Amino acid sequence: MVTSDAGISRLNTQKSVNRVASPSVVIGLGSTSCQIARRLEEESADWSFSDRKSLGFIYMDTREATRGEISRASRFIPLTLPPFSNLRDMRPWITECVPELKNLSLSREGALGTLANAGVAARFNYGELRGHIDSTIEQVCPYYEGVTYLRIHVISFLGGGTVGALPVLLAALAEARGTSYNFSVVLHLVLPQRGMSRDPETTYPLQLRNAYSTLQFLRVASGVEVGPGEYTGKESYNITVYPDKIINAAGPHFDVALLHRSPKDSLPVQRVHVARVLEKLVADAWGTGQDWWARYHETMREANNDADARFGSISSREVGLLDGFFVQTAKQYLQNQWRTRL
Repeated sequence: MVTSDAGISRLNTQKSVNRVASPSVVIGLGSTSCQIARRLEEESADWSFSDRKSLGFIYMDTREATRGEISRASRFIPLTLPPFSNLRDMRPWITECVPELKNLSLSREGALGTLANAGVAARFNYGELRGHIDSTIEQVCPYYEGVTYLRIHVISFLGGGTVGALPVLLAALAEARGTSYNFSVVLHLVLPQRGMSRDPETTYPLQLRNAYSTLQFLRVASGVEVGPGEYTGKESYNITVYPDKIINAAGPHFDVALLHRSPKDSLPVQRVHVARVLEKLVADAWGTGQDWWARYHETMREANNDADARFGSISSREVGLLDGFFVQTAKQYLQNQWRTRL
C-alpha cells in the first residue's frame, strides 16, 4: 500500500489533535456501571497522553472483585457495610435508610437486594468517598495550572440496588463543588429491560421499583413538587453520614440526565452501547461530542428556567433528556403491579 506525503501528514495531524477539551471524571456506581466505565477506560487507552491525563475514573461497588479488574491508575471505593458487632442500631445515619442494621439483606445483591444496603454503605464510607473525589479532581484538573472547570459523568443502573448510594454521591459532589472548582454533573441512567433480567417475573418488577424510587428522588432534588409537578426552587436536601454528621447537599445536583437503553437484550451489547455514547460526550473537542455540547448549551440559553433545561422541555428528542420518562415509568409500574409497604 502506497501512502502519499500529504496523506501521512493528514493522519499525523488527526492523531495529534486532542479529543478532550474539558477534563472529566467518570464515576461508575454499581457492578453494571463499573463494567461500562471500565470499557470506556480501555477504549481511551489509545488516546494521546494529554487526553488520558484529563480523564479520571472512580469505581464504587459492593463487589470487592471489581478492585482487581480495574487499572492501577483508577480509584476504587468499596461499598461495604459496617461490622454490626461494633455499631449500635438507631443511629441517625442508619435509620435514614433502615430502622435497624439487622433488617439489611446481606445475602442479596443487585435488584434482589434493597436500596438501603447501598445507602448505609455509602454513608459509612463517606469520608473515603470525599477523599477520592477531591484527589481525582485535583489529578485531572490541576488548580495550579489554572484549570478550574471539569465535567463529572456518573453512570448508574436504575434497576440495581447500588443506585441507593446515588443521593450520598450527589451530596459528596455538592460539597466538592463548594471548593475552588466549577464542574457540571452529567447523569447516565441505564434503564432496566425485561429481557435482561435474570428472572423477568421476579427481578424485573424489583428493578422497576428501584428505578421509580430513584427517578422520584431526582425529581424532588431538582425542585419539582411531587404530584402537581410544579417547580418549587428548593434544590437542597440533608443526609446524615458516619459518624452522625449532617451534610447539606446544595443544588443544582446535576446539569443533565441521559437515559440509556440497550438496542439489544444483551449485557455485552449494553456495555458497548453506553460506553460508546459516553466516549462521544467525554471527547468534547471534536466530532459528535463537540456538536452535542453545542446543542446542549443552546438549549440551556433558550430554556425558561433551570428545571425546563435539565428535564428537556425543549430538545428532549435531540439529547434524550428525562422529559416524559416519568409517565413511562409510572405506566410500567402499574402494568407490573408491584406493591410496597409504606
